[in-house]
Amino acid sequence: MLIGRDAEVATLLDGIGRVSAGRGFAVCVQGEPGIGKTALVDAVVDAATSAHPDIQVVRTVGVESEIGLAHAGLVDLLTPLPDRTDALPDGQRIALAGALGRTGSSAGADRFLVALATLTLISIGAGDRPLVIVVDDVQWLDAESRAALLFAVRRLRHDAVAVLLTRRLAPEIPADPLTGDLTGIDRLSLSGLTTADVGRLLDGAVPATVVEPLVERTGGNPLALLELTRSLTPEQRRGSAALPPALPVGARLSAAFGGAIIGLSPAARRAAILAAASFDGASGPLLRALAAEVVDAAAAVAETEAAGVLEIDAHTVRFRHPLLRNAAWLVTSAAERRSAHRTLAEVYRHRPGIRLRHRAEAADGPDDALAAELLALAGTERTRAGHATASAIAERASGLLSEPGPSLDALADAVQDAAIGGDARRVHVLAGRILAEPDGVSPQARARALLRLGTVEADTGSVPRSAELLAGAARIGAGAVRVRALFELLQAHYRVGSAPGMAEAADAIGACADGRDPEQAMLSAYSQAAALAFAGRWVEAADPARRTLELFDRHPGLLDDPHHLLTAGLAAGWAGTVAAAYRDGPRHLELARSRGAIGVLPTALSLLAGAAGLLGRHREAFAYAGEAVELGTELGYAADVSIAQELLAWELAARGAAGAAERALVAARRLQQRAGIADAAVHVELVDAFCALCAGDLPRVVVVLERRIEVDGGRQPRGDYPLSVAPDLVEAYLGLGRRADAVDLAERHVARHRDAAEPDIRAEAHRLAGMTTDAPADAEAAFEAAHRAHAAGVDAFSAARTRLAHGQRLRRSGERLAAREQLRAAADAFRSMGLDLWVGRADDELAATGSTARRGPDRGAALTSQETRVALFVARGMTNREIAAALFLSPRTVEHHVTSVLRKQGLRSRVELAAAFGS
Repeated sequence: MLIGRDAEVATLLDGIGRVSAGRGFAVCVQGEPGIGKTALVDAVVDAATSAHPDIQVVRTVGVESEIGLAHAGLVDLLTPLPDRTDALPDGQRIALAGALGRTGSSAGADRFLVALATLTLISIGAGDRPLVIVVDDVQWLDAESRAALLFAVRRLRHDAVAVLLTRRLAPEIPADPLTGDLTGIDRLSLSGLTTADVGRLLDGAVPATVVEPLVERTGGNPLALLELTRSLTPEQRRGSAALPPALPVGARLSAAFGGAIIGLSPAARRAAILAAASFDGASGPLLRALAAEVVDAAAAVAETEAAGVLEIDAHTVRFRHPLLRNAAWLVTSAAERRSAHRTLAEVYRHRPGIRLRHRAEAADGPDDALAAELLALAGTERTRAGHATASAIAERASGLLSEPGPSLDALADAVQDAAIGGDARRVHVLAGRILAEPDGVSPQARARALLRLGTVEADTGSVPRSAELLAGAARIGAGAVRVRALFELLQAHYRVGSAPGMAEAADAIGACADGRDPEQAMLSAYSQAAALAFAGRWVEAADPARRTLELFDRHPGLLDDPHHLLTAGLAAGWAGTVAAAYRDGPRHLELARSRGAIGVLPTALSLLAGAAGLLGRHREAFAYAGEAVELGTELGYAADVSIAQELLAWELAARGAAGAAERALVAARRLQQRAGIADAAVHVELVDAFCALCAGDLPRVVVVLERRIEVDGGRQPRGDYPLSVAPDLVEAYLGLGRRADAVDLAERHVARHRDAAEPDIRAEAHRLAGMTTDAPADAEAAFEAAHRAHAAGVDAFSAARTRLAHGQRLRRSGERLAAREQLRAAADAFRSMGLDLWVGRADDELAATGSTARRGPDRGAALTSQETRVALFVARGMTNREIAAALFLSPRTVEHHVTSVLRKQGLRSRVELAAAFGS
């Protein structure tokens, strides 16, 4: 019977009960070793399955010594589920098969395709019967399995799946790797038992006078209390003798288990040591290894089981408690550990990879030949997308190499694998070891370390600090490493808004790039285009942008690097128009999705959201911006997610969600401060003003935009459009009755831009003239000129605003019929973009003319960004399963969103939905 956890049991059972109704539930039970996490989960699962016999349960346990064995945990979790890999899209099926070692193919075994396959199989597995997934000691689960599982867990909110994790919090787990991974998952922290509960737990084994000091000395840790009570002398249990001066508590709990190991006979103790050294927990190899060393292996195994140390069946060997494994190492010398690995290497001749790893752990000195074999193995793991395992193997190879130079080069390989695997913490640790070496480090190894540190820092930390690291890499690196460092440095300068820095980096790339190498030539041309475009020299940027695209066309293999998808998309924009670039953008995005290249998606999605907004495709902009925020936050990105938050704030404000828009702006500014780019963040000011305009806070609009004119002439962030703030500021002036200020600013804008080459800018100048002139004939002529200019432009939102302003002017002049024509066109345009707040403004103006607005979705039933994403994919004719694969969701979550979209939009079928969103 579980004691002292009634509230926790009720909470977990309530969550599992909701699963039967098709609502997902996930919780991480956390606490110090021995606090009762596993006991709590076991009791809850037993009670749930008794109450709901149809529930199916799958489980695995993380083991510290297996943390480098890629995808081992997934095997435990996915094997009991129905084999529906045939239902997976090809990319997911191939990736999962490669990751789990079911095929020799290296194609596409990307960690995010594996994660998406995991999500899909779990969702399918829960289709007929509710599913409970239990993962004990999730902190020791191998990195690949943990990433795939937690990725899936966050997306199973609408599936009949309960996920119960247990997580050890203890000093022996430095820099807990799960802090970010568990974002979005509820936590249930367990503390020690009360004195009354401990009395019930020990059930008279000690008198009440001893219970209180035991609770005080152990913190009420149940496992510590049970183990230590058994080890007390009869006198100590009675209270007639003092307790030992130091009882193990918390991190020292492992030492309490050491007594169980030490008390074994030499043969049984050897069995425990071999089990602790095992990488895969297979019982067959362990028994063969033990039989090769001791006379009576069966008796030794029986002794470990009788002592409660090991649990062995036909396939696996497990320690009764993970702390016993730790204890086995604590009481074992380094020589004994190496000897155990040496014996296991002999019995794993049929598994060359595992055998090689045991040989590496058995080595007691430099061994260049063994190190070379390990580096080859790391390459094999790398192609199977086991980057965490490859990094660990390369690190071990580094320790076996006799010369400092090759050793640090191997460590640089480990850094690179850690970066690709998304382990920023490990990148910092390993790269720090390279940079801390005063001698023997090749400049290239040091440059590679700085390059990886710089790119990780740019994504997740301080951009100025990233620029320092990348500049250091560029100074000492050579060849492709130097070009890549300079290219990343150019990107850092872009983020902090430094046009001179971009120009300097582009010049340096041009001077050192090897034109015979297609990638270096492409990066050189792209960098020139980027520097010129950022400086507002768009005409000059077109030629190097076209050269960039020509190199992509001649060498399609360049797009095998997902980062270059962004390069290709931006270059297309500079070579032609935003519209042309946007047409190719979604195709590039889908290519990145199909490869599972989630690391580049937040930046690509932000780029597409911005382009979609400029083109007036605001449903797509809303969808892209929301996804960029979700994925970027999950990855811990800062700079690029801040841009996505700004774009999301704009879209939310235009839909009337003022509170959500404000929260997005706050998040954007917080990320900009974290990334060190706040001083260059001009766009957030413009979005702030637009959000205030939508919310009716006209004084705020004036304060923000007058400051922008004072600081930089009211330019757009790209620097080529002075007084770009005028349309919003003129509207605010008029709303506040400051007509003279509105007329003055409008006249300045018209004088500068009425003959602008870009139609949309020219149209805005004519709109402002129509809004501020006193003569009705002049106003009508100005608005007609604005409509003609918009017809040649791309900004549908600006065109709709012109229709709205024209209709307002006509209504106030008493021309109701003409006003209705303009206002109805404005309302229809805003409705097609999903901008509910602006639909409402146009409808209100229509009502003021005596006309009834066309019936549409109810206000207040606005779609979320994720619902909009799903609706757009439905409009493309995709099935729920295809949409789930594209958006990293479960099919049931997609089904839930489709139902919600139909209800909110007043639609009856997917056909109607496709028609509504297909435009």
